[in-house]
Amino acid sequence: MLYADVSWQPVMDAVQQAKQIHIVAHVNPDADTIGSQLALYHALKSMGKCVVMHNQDIAPYICRYLPAVDDITHGDVPSEIAASDLVIAVDAGSMGRLGMEASYFEDKILINIDHHASNTLYGSINVVDARYCATGAMIYDLLQHLNVPLNMGSASAIYAAVLTDTASFRLTCVDADVHRMVADLIDGGADVGLAAQSIYQSHKPARFELLKHALDSLNISHNGRVAWISLAHNLYERTNLCGEDSEGFIDYARSIEGVDIAVFIREEKLQEWKVSFRAKAPCDVGVVAGMLGGGGHQYAAGCTLFGTLDEVQEKIKHALVDMLNS
Repeated sequence: MLYADVSWQPVMDAVQQAKQIHIVAHVNPDADTIGSQLALYHALKSMGKCVVMHNQDIAPYICRYLPAVDDITHGDVPSEIAASDLVIAVDAGSMGRLGMEASYFEDKILINIDHHASNTLYGSINVVDARYCATGAMIYDLLQHLNVPLNMGSASAIYAAVLTDTASFRLTCVDADVHRMVADLIDGGADVGLAAQSIYQSHKPARFELLKHALDSLNISHNGRVAWISLAHNLYERTNLCGEDSEGFIDYARSIEGVDIAVFIREEKLQEWKVSFRAKAPCDVGVVAGMLGGGGHQYAAGCTLFGTLDEVQEKIKHALVDMLNS
């Protein structure tokens, strides 16, 4: 167990009383939210619970190897899923990130499990703790409290969540307890070779055409402390790719010596930009993203901004001033 002082009892009580449980991930899901969703699904199914998974968006291709990923439906909520009396949201910092109308949750208990400090505590029951390296690690602790042993499905899902949200165990939030958890996941059936191949070695060839454009845009500012990359929407159209195909591009910017903050700005549609931040200690990009209407945690955060690329960059530079001058 990573953190024994977290109160999971309200979650456990709600799970025991529920007739049907709907586990939901945030829009544009990543491996942490999908891994958390799947791990919880496997655990609750093993307890004999009636549980379904439904998201607004499809799972990313790097997660397609995970057991039961095909059980996740997406799109409009079917009536049989809408009948659920308990909804568990994983890794979503706000209700809006779930991509569903607020009215959907009115007659349900909503459990909010997340590790982002910027979480708005929107649930009927909230377990939010920024000490965790990933929401998947929170699910690991919940399974311990539920006395549900790991199986190949849950262990593989949590491993994918933790592997990706810690930048392959490179962040300072990775301590000895995290590595002990990983050992437990491997003992439980997680295949680290399959995970590495599926997540890092199964990219589409066109991704590297997109990467060339991203690296061409690379520039460094603020006396070498901030690295920027950007991609316009027409480049995604030209390569027949989407946002998930550029996951990880920001790590090239963060890997530069002397860079404290990396910024990746990609255009989702005309003059609507998804901004991702990555940081090295002691910078806190969660604060920067919060100033711009987004959220996240210290080393990884994001927001959505509107305008031309130059206008968006100016907004970001203004938000960075205080941190870079401190």
